[in-house]
Amino acid sequence: MDDELQEVRDNFHVGNFQKALQLCESTQGSSEIEANELGAMLARCCLAIPVIDRLKAMQNSEIPGQRAGALMAVIMKSRNEQQVSSAKERLAALAKETQDMSCAMMNAMVLAGDGNWNEAAQMTKAHPVVEMQALAVIFCLLCYQINMAEKVFKEMSGSNDDSAAYRLAAAALKLTNGDPEEAYLTYCDLSSQFPVVEGDDSGYGSTLLQNGKALANMQRGMWSEAVEDLQRALQAAPNDADLLVNLCCCSTHLGNQDEFQQHFSKLEQVAPNCPYVQKTKGLSAAFSRFKSSQTA
Repeated sequence: MDDELQEVRDNFHVGNFQKALQLCESTQGSSEIEANELGAMLARCCLAIPVIDRLKAMQNSEIPGQRAGALMAVIMKSRNEQQVSSAKERLAALAKETQDMSCAMMNAMVLAGDGNWNEAAQMTKAHPVVEMQALAVIFCLLCYQINMAEKVFKEMSGSNDDSAAYRLAAAALKLTNGDPEEAYLTYCDLSSQFPVVEGDDSGYGSTLLQNGKALANMQRGMWSEAVEDLQRALQAAPNDADLLVNLCCCSTHLGNQDEFQQHFSKLEQVAPNCPYVQKTKGLSAAFSRFKSSQTA
């Protein structure tokens, strides 16, 4: 039996957020479970795009995943530490109270973002579906637990291997294990299967997929090709911090100091607290201090 929400999930996971939003609005869940997941997916699309006004209207929704989405908007966007802390507490309580998968997923992401990796991983185990297992794989990779990531990936194999979530987890593992060629092919296949614009056969994918292609090319030492992938994505997302960080890396390896400075200046502007910005500025300051000490 076909999964009526698979197309929505796949387009969301490959980064086609606008298309996934439109699918959410045109799809009817045939049961309460599907309707709840569909509503939660719509909220997650609004978070990704973002469409904050729609999320504010979901604060009192009957769908738990939509209330979780509204809380996530506060966590991600508010500069008031007390508001953020309160939203995190309410999200954790909502996930515990409802045992809803979408609430658990968003709470796991918050826990991981705060460095509570073990708690985040444990939360994914409460809902052993491919989407949650793929998230667990990413958590493991971010903690450099490669063997654990491979174990989780093996457990998720065989249930829905054609899904975008499964294939993206596979590509992430390939990048980590030193097989960028296979990862690149996966990103290319997903770009062809899920074009941003229906009917587009250019082979270009979403910002997320173009970034994945670039990472694979960077691992292969194909820096110019990586720049092409990133520049294409930058046209659609000029303020994307991940794209700008990778363009800085490529510029460094290609010896293009002017381009590096251009991308780094933009990165400083849109993401001043980005770890790459902080570390780069820290290195520059250290060299300046060393130079001063030598001339004193």
